[in-house]
Amino acid sequence: MADGYNLPAQTLEQWKALILPEKDWFFFMDDECFSYGEMDVLVKTHLSLDVKTSYLTWSLPEGVFVKKMHPGEFEELSFEARQRIAEIQWELGRGLVFDHEEMGEWFGEHVPSIYRCAGKNLVLLTKALWYSLEEHQKEGFLRSYNRMWVDDRPQWIGAAASFKAFMHREHPHLIPFLDVFPDRNGANCLAAVAFAIDASCDVYHWMQVEDFNHLMAGRKEVGDMISKDVLVWRDLEGDVIHACYVLNKDFVFNKHGQTMFNPWQLLTVEQVIISWGKPVIYR
Repeated sequence: MADGYNLPAQTLEQWKALILPEKDWFFFMDDECFSYGEMDVLVKTHLSLDVKTSYLTWSLPEGVFVKKMHPGEFEELSFEARQRIAEIQWELGRGLVFDHEEMGEWFGEHVPSIYRCAGKNLVLLTKALWYSLEEHQKEGFLRSYNRMWVDDRPQWIGAAASFKAFMHREHPHLIPFLDVFPDRNGANCLAAVAFAIDASCDVYHWMQVEDFNHLMAGRKEVGDMISKDVLVWRDLEGDVIHACYVLNKDFVFNKHGQTMFNPWQLLTVEQVIISWGKPVIYR
């Protein structure tokens, strides 16, 4: 569904630099299963958002170990070792391990480094493999990969002229951010709400819940919905898990996650409720 969202060439260049960290990271359940040197216990709270986004570390089980390798170091291992490592990465649900069939479609050309697991041909994206790709292959991969992150259709291009006039009049600072991908990781839903309320706020900031609660101080829970309200979703413990800004009775300004693959969006109220359920309305 990512087709139609704005992905400028400059943003693509930033993505190329951020898609992988400087070293390759490999994850294991047992720190003694391979003799690759010392491994570290993975502490998820210490990871940068760039690493989390690259390897989808939120999908990894607790108690895993990590081994970092310099670019090309993995490729120097025996095929048997690389094969087993690739299997483990796939089984753990780590990011940047792909079915070869879809990768071939993304790159548009033959993709090397094929491994086998669960009846699939796998491609393990490493720094060395990334370096070996042509620029058009990198762009083809990124344009295809980001489609996996977006479920909603863009609304701004096809919006009614009267609504576009309303936005230019009432929310002009949001226009450059409607259905647009950011060029870096970090911008989250709470920062999007803060920016919608106050254009001096940093829309790229990873806003914490405490700061968001301070921003919301003074707002009251209401039963209906009008322009400039804030929709908030909470978990069973009452913690904020999502928020978006009401533009009018039909549309909201939204960002589903804090990664560079989550665009700022113009969504219908119906779309965001389908994604998150019934919200609490604050005014």
